[in-house]
Amino acid sequence: MLSQELQTLLLLASPIFLIQIGLSIYSLVDLAKRKLTRGPRWLWAVLLVLGAASIPFGLIVNALYLLWGRQVEAPL
Repeated sequence: MLSQELQTLLLLASPIFLIQIGLSIYSLVDLAKRKLTRGPRWLWAVLLVLGAASIPFGLIVNALYLLWGRQVEAPL
């Protein structure tokens, strides 16, 4: 069995990991629907998928894509 400290650490880190997974899924769906991005789409897709597995890198990549990487499209 896991020690009490490790169980507590996992319980504290799990919401951060779930938020990161949710942001990654949202970003990938947005990337699939969006026609224009700043930078190559394949690179954003690779970074978002790889970022889903590492906690600080994934949050940074998701924030960069959502704040800068999306190209604003004119409404039809």
